[in-house]
Amino acid sequence: MGVKSALSSNKREIKDVFYLIALQGLNYIVPLLVLPYLMKVLGAEKFGYIGFALSTAQYMMLVVDFGFNLSATKRIALAKDNQEELNKIFSATVFAKMGLLLFSFMLLLLVSLVPQFVIYRTTMLVMFLMVVGQALLFVFLFQGLGQIKWVSIFNGIAKIAVLPLTFWLVKGPDDYLWAAFLQGMVAVVAAVISLGMIVQKQWVKLIKVKLNDIKVELSESFPLFLSTAATSIYTACFVLILGYFASPEQVGQYSAVDRIMRALCYLVLVPVLQVFYPYVASLAQQNRQEAGKKVKSLFLLVLVGMLGIGAFLFFASPFMVYFLGDDYLNTDLLFKVMAFVPVFVGMGGVLGQLKLVAMGDESDKRYFRNTYAIAACVAIVSVLGLSYGYGMYGTACSLLLTELVVFVLFMWRARV
Repeated sequence: MGVKSALSSNKREIKDVFYLIALQGLNYIVPLLVLPYLMKVLGAEKFGYIGFALSTAQYMMLVVDFGFNLSATKRIALAKDNQEELNKIFSATVFAKMGLLLFSFMLLLLVSLVPQFVIYRTTMLVMFLMVVGQALLFVFLFQGLGQIKWVSIFNGIAKIAVLPLTFWLVKGPDDYLWAAFLQGMVAVVAAVISLGMIVQKQWVKLIKVKLNDIKVELSESFPLFLSTAATSIYTACFVLILGYFASPEQVGQYSAVDRIMRALCYLVLVPVLQVFYPYVASLAQQNRQEAGKKVKSLFLLVLVGMLGIGAFLFFASPFMVYFLGDDYLNTDLLFKVMAFVPVFVGMGGVLGQLKLVAMGDESDKRYFRNTYAIAACVAIVSVLGLSYGYGMYGTACSLLLTELVVFVLFMWRARV
């Protein structure tokens, strides 16, 4: 099934994808206006504080999410016609997330005691607001019910309401804590709006559940948590390791390029995965062959989009460096290395989440987990050596190598 047939046979889902891309585009317009402002006003050093704290917050969000956005999403998609079961899954997942939120805060306090990280301590604590907001957003519920577009709407409203305050409150390098606070408040505002909608729509009720029900959700998610934990080594830990070996200026430069690359990459990939994950999971229960055809079509669509993003990053890098200013003059090569990353991120994302997790059995889930365990080993060994020897350029090369390994291993298993 080619791209043309994919568009014609999935009109509703493709419409939702483009709807989400439009919403994601709106979500990224404000940040892409604010981020260059922060990069210039704060300078590479203080933006490095923000980038380091953001990477730490992403680790804490990983702990709080615990793989629920895959496991609980699939369980809700399969149980959405059974209100009693839906309430139980939702409630058990919520209680699990609250316990993990407390644990993640304790973990953050331990990280802030590392001598090399003391300079980032206050910024990390302020940015923890982002973790609180993520814990209360309940993406798994919206995604499982096929209402994921509302999450993008809530995020868009929050960003439009909060981030423009950056231009008023952040005037120089000394205002970096205001920048961190506003970044965190976006997640909190989005979570408050989403909670209001859940209560108003009465999709689910928070009920009393047994401890065993919470353990079930944790056990279902644990293999996926291990996989996403391994993934985070090269999405968040790279910045932490670079922060150990390099100056805040290099951390800021790497974080700036990485955030621009990921913003463009996720603009295409995230809507596709959010719309089609519950759809493919349900379809696979009825017609596995047809579900496989859908995944193959989506693979081709995402590949085309990622090639376009990669080409843009590679050829437009001189203009982006000029736009960012003097603190980022040596990032042209960084942009060019990063330009190859979206292709492997996109293809690996479709194969991993849709082919192996949404369609797969327990052996596929184990393979999914083991792939990221292998990738984590590759990431740790390569980033330690390359970051120490080549700074931010070595970190970028390590990222590219790791994404390539993930894609090759998923491709081997999926046989798309």
